[in-house]
Amino acid sequence: MHSRFISGVAALAVAGGVLVGGVATAGAAAAPQFHIEVPRHLSVSKGEYGKSCAMDVWVWGTDGPGVAYSQAYLISPEGETGPVYKRVLPGAQVGWGVGCASTTSDLGKWRVRVVAYDRNKKALGSREDYWYEKFDTAVQGFNAAPEPIRKGRALTLSGRLIRVNNLGAGYTSYSGKTMRVYFRLKGAKTWTYMGSTKTARDGRFRKAFTAKRDGTWRAYFPGTSNFDRQKSRDDYIDVR
Repeated sequence: MHSRFISGVAALAVAGGVLVGGVATAGAAAAPQFHIEVPRHLSVSKGEYGKSCAMDVWVWGTDGPGVAYSQAYLISPEGETGPVYKRVLPGAQVGWGVGCASTTSDLGKWRVRVVAYDRNKKALGSREDYWYEKFDTAVQGFNAAPEPIRKGRALTLSGRLIRVNNLGAGYTSYSGKTMRVYFRLKGAKTWTYMGSTKTARDGRFRKAFTAKRDGTWRAYFPGTSNFDRQKSRDDYIDVR
C-alpha cells in the first residue's frame, strides 16, 4: 500500500501526501444503512500541498437489525487494500484525511469499501464509494490572431499545454495530446466544435481556420486517467 496512507486510531489530520486515520462517535441511525462521505470525486494536485486537493473522507459503522460491526477498507488504483478499520461499531465514525498526490503512483481511482457483519462474522452486505486523484494541467498563452481580421482571411489559434510533472512538483510540457477547438458565435449561448490539433514536443499547438463571423474561440483538453481536463481562456475575434 502507498506510504501516503497511514492507519491508526487518532484525531483526523490532513497532511501533504498522506492519509491519517481517525475515529469519533456518531449517533445510531433508526433504519439500516451504509453511510460513506466522499466530498469530491475528483481531487486535483497543483504540484504542491494545498486546500485545492485536500479533503476528509468519512465512514460510519453500518446501522441495522443484526449488524454487530463493520470493516472499512481503503483500496488503491492497483487493487491493494489498506489500512483497514477491522471493528467499527454501528454508528461509530472513522475517517481518512486525503492530501495531494505526490507521484504518479498515487494517481487513479481510489475506493472506500464498508462491509457489515453479524455476531457470527457473517457478511450482511457492503457498499463502496470512490474518488479520482489526478494531476493538474493548464493552457498557457492561448491566442487567436490576427485581430481584428478581415472576412475570408486565415485565423490562427495557438497556445501551450502543460501538466504537473511526475513527481508532483512544478509543471512540464505535455506533448502528443489532442486539443479540441470550439467557437461560439456572437450572441449565441452554445459552443460549436470546429476541429482538433495535437501538441508538439514542447506542448505548443496551432490550428488555422477561415475567419467568417464575429465570435469567441476556445481550446479544450479533455484530460486522461491521470491528468485533469482543462480549457483555455476565451478569445473574442472581430471579423470585418
